[in-house]
Amino acid sequence: MTWNSKDGQHEGSASAEFPDGRISVGSTAEGVLVQTLAGAYSSATPWAPEVVDGHTAIGWRGTCSCGWTAPLWRRVPSVADADLARRLVHADPGLYGDVPMDVEECIRGEWEAHLPHETLAEVSAAAEAARQANGRLNDAVASARAARQTWAAIGDAAGMTKQSANERWR
Repeated sequence: MTWNSKDGQHEGSASAEFPDGRISVGSTAEGVLVQTLAGAYSSATPWAPEVVDGHTAIGWRGTCSCGWTAPLWRRVPSVADADLARRLVHADPGLYGDVPMDVEECIRGEWEAHLPHETLAEVSAAAEAARQANGRLNDAVASARAARQTWAAIGDAAGMTKQSANERWR
């Protein structure tokens, strides 16, 4: 499974990693497609993926089209050795090198966290919502004062003291 950023600039995935450092890029009926090792082919040579048995995966890591990679979630031999807090996973990746669902969710969270433009977009959206809410609050207070409500009543409705309400909106 892959994920795309809202701006279309990043595509992330949870990739199986193998003992020689290669990572999964897909699968076929025979097993996992892996990326060739760096320098194995020249740019003039067509890319020729290799198929490997997913059972040999040593773990999983998040990858992104921008070049970002997350630390490895290492596969361990027994349930007793597993510890998600330490990125140790007991799972049989099967023929296709499948990442366990709970680890995939963790990896997706790591991938999303590396997208600064999306986290900043959330800050921007929240700030705009706060500005709009503050404008509505100011209008509501003006309407309440026009209806001769006391500063004590307005402060109580706004969750503050009479004095704080008076200082903020007088």
